[in-house]
Amino acid sequence: MFWEEYVSGVTTKTAQSPEQPLKSEANERLIAKATELAPLLAQHADEASRLTRPVDEVMDALEEAGLFGLTAPRSRGGLQVPLHTFIRVGEELAKGCGSTSWVTSIYNGGVFMMCSFADRALDEVYADGPPRVCSNFNPHGQAVPVDGGYRLSATWRFCSGQHHANWALMTSFIVRDGQEPEPAKFILRRSDMTAADDWHVSGLRGSASNTLTATDVFVPEHMAQPIAISAMGGSESESLGSDSYFKMPNIPFFTAGATGAPLGLASAALDIFTSQIHKRGITYTPYLKQADAAVTHLQMDEAMMRLDEARFHSGRSADTAMEVSVNLADVASRIRIRSDAAWCVKRCRETIEIVRQAAGAGALHVSSPLGRIVDDMEALSVHSFIVFSTNSELHGRVRCGLPPEVPFF
Repeated sequence: MFWEEYVSGVTTKTAQSPEQPLKSEANERLIAKATELAPLLAQHADEASRLTRPVDEVMDALEEAGLFGLTAPRSRGGLQVPLHTFIRVGEELAKGCGSTSWVTSIYNGGVFMMCSFADRALDEVYADGPPRVCSNFNPHGQAVPVDGGYRLSATWRFCSGQHHANWALMTSFIVRDGQEPEPAKFILRRSDMTAADDWHVSGLRGSASNTLTATDVFVPEHMAQPIAISAMGGSESESLGSDSYFKMPNIPFFTAGATGAPLGLASAALDIFTSQIHKRGITYTPYLKQADAAVTHLQMDEAMMRLDEARFHSGRSADTAMEVSVNLADVASRIRIRSDAAWCVKRCRETIEIVRQAAGAGALHVSSPLGRIVDDMEALSVHSFIVFSTNSELHGRVRCGLPPEVPFF
């Protein structure tokens, strides 16, 4: 496994840092591994779209490389990489396939969020090897307390990566007589849930984001946790509770981590643009090479600068996610993470649109990877945690001195 090679570059942890300090070469090797795998993802990207899920061969290669354990505890065979490295890996993978990169990010996000559960739960999850965890933040259905746990019934949409997942981290309401419903997270075996054949979409077609349903599933007490615990950096794990790496609140971690895929899609689009401008002209103009036209020079500059802006917002979101782990009451900064991620996605989308306009009618062919990139970016841009309109309004609201009045931040 790649894990042994990676941890050989790990240095000693310092108590002051919210992340594990690592030799840069260890992170660079991991990013290089993702770069090396990107062509394999690209080779199977169209097949993943047809299957509406990642290809088995690709998933096996990602698992062999340790890329489903980026955020897993080292004590359980994971890599526990810095958030910036997590984002960079997602970016490199998205240059090959946006859907598969997104699923990889989802799995790692689920693994990270599970680490606030009690060790008994983690022992069970890791008993069969490294988990592949799909997840859903939006509370649905209800969990009724019974002896030893809960009976859970709910349906969740947009469960990315459900096809290859063996575990699921889902959110529902604990319902007790005479009390307000309490949102909580539940760890379920994926085999205890059924998937609807409803992932027939225009973007991220290969992400297996089907609807999942649990019907009267028993969830043991140790596999349930009120959302408030992890939202404030708390933990029920004796082995991990004092580890600064796992003190980042779930939503800041997930939101910042979600910027990897859009950055990779925008970077891939820009690479396509750069490679084509010396091979094609501009129809009905005197330019035999697109690279000779002034309009191309303007498009190149704007696309590159917008991608640079996107990287800034991604980087700041990751930096801030680490900072709020030592100041959980800093609501304004926690909200800005969502705005930064949304601005990153907006700038990535604009980068891709510049390339699409410059590519002309050739981009309409179904064989063109640019068409898939455009579609995947459109799908990512409406994800609720990174959609621009909602998160921009939310950040501005808080900066105007009003309470956020949202359940997750």
